[in-house]
Amino acid sequence: MSHTSTVKSIQIQSIPALRSAIEELSRSGIMCSLVEKAKPRSYFPDQVGMGVADYVIRLDQASYDIGLYKTDAGYEARTDFYGGSIERVLGTQASTPESQEQARMGRLFQMYGIHAATEAARKKGHMVQRISKPNGVIALEISGPGL
Repeated sequence: MSHTSTVKSIQIQSIPALRSAIEELSRSGIMCSLVEKAKPRSYFPDQVGMGVADYVIRLDQASYDIGLYKTDAGYEARTDFYGGSIERVLGTQASTPESQEQARMGRLFQMYGIHAATEAARKKGHMVQRISKPNGVIALEISGPGL
């Protein structure tokens, strides 16, 4: 039986934004890094769906890693959630039952979304201000030409 899970609700489109997200997570105390053309750690050495990935998010504080595999829509995340180590490092509270799997890597997806949106806004010449709220929500205030 395979432990491999694919999180299709979030597709990584920008590797520079992902790198920035990984760097910020590292500065916040999550020991992680992004490596190219590597095999993510998983329960079984020859686990189905967990071959060499285009990119791997190494999670030093978890038992397993996250592999990012190229698709037509971007890069999809595959990992092994067995034992709960991924969600202990990156997890957030799910807002709906449908978002449960996405929430297991919620901190990663939140940081990626912030950096991807910031990157896209700045490419259009906008200014971006990040606002951190007491409940943990991070809002982006975008201003500038054409808004």
